[in-house]
Amino acid sequence: MRLITKKHTGKGYKRLIGIHKNNGSYTSDVCSNDKKGICVKNIVLKDLLEEQGYICAYCMQKIDESNSTIEHIIGQKFKDEKGSEIGKKEDTNYDNMLAVCLGNSCKELHCDKSRAKYQSKRAKLYVNPLSKVQMENIKFSQSGVIYYKELEDIIDKSSEIQEEKEIRFDLNKVLNLNTNRLIEERGKIIKSIKSILSKSGLNKLSFDKTKANIEFAKWQQNNGGYKEFCQVAIYELKKHI
Repeated sequence: MRLITKKHTGKGYKRLIGIHKNNGSYTSDVCSNDKKGICVKNIVLKDLLEEQGYICAYCMQKIDESNSTIEHIIGQKFKDEKGSEIGKKEDTNYDNMLAVCLGNSCKELHCDKSRAKYQSKRAKLYVNPLSKVQMENIKFSQSGVIYYKELEDIIDKSSEIQEEKEIRFDLNKVLNLNTNRLIEERGKIIKSIKSILSKSGLNKLSFDKTKANIEFAKWQQNNGGYKEFCQVAIYELKKHI
């Protein structure tokens, strides 16, 4: 998971502005073809993919128009304490949309597919890839476990802040981002980075940061798309530059 910066310049975004202002329907006005036979959802998805560098907003696996879907941060079924249908009002808001994978690349469902099980009782997602503060606190263990601020086994539950508790629940349960395969793939990235840096004298007084900076620049690049699991490499490299 990495920070996503919204770009309000695409054709999909421009089509959504009018729909959202006029309280349009996601099902009728976004997912269905217009009079010209154009499906707004397809245009919006393309915008989302481009701004995310063609990686899933949650697990960071490579995605394109053939194996992705649109996800709503505030679920379409979400209602506030007063019963107001916030989710329905926000389902045509571009800033409430992400491009995510289909969630079936592992034996266990993850991302959008895993979240579907919680939609009726937990329609709002607390972890948010658009939040700079949150994304600065997303971390990865040496084995590839994704976590928020601190690993679960060292958290003092009695003093845990409710918001942080909700974010951790989203990562581990709602989105199920710690499946065995995802942990393994992230662990491989970290191992590879450490192997590359070891040749430059990692953990020695003679360590040359040049290689780390070169690798960091490579993983930051978005040349038609980010590298898969890019934020894992960036997180590890930041420790050594």
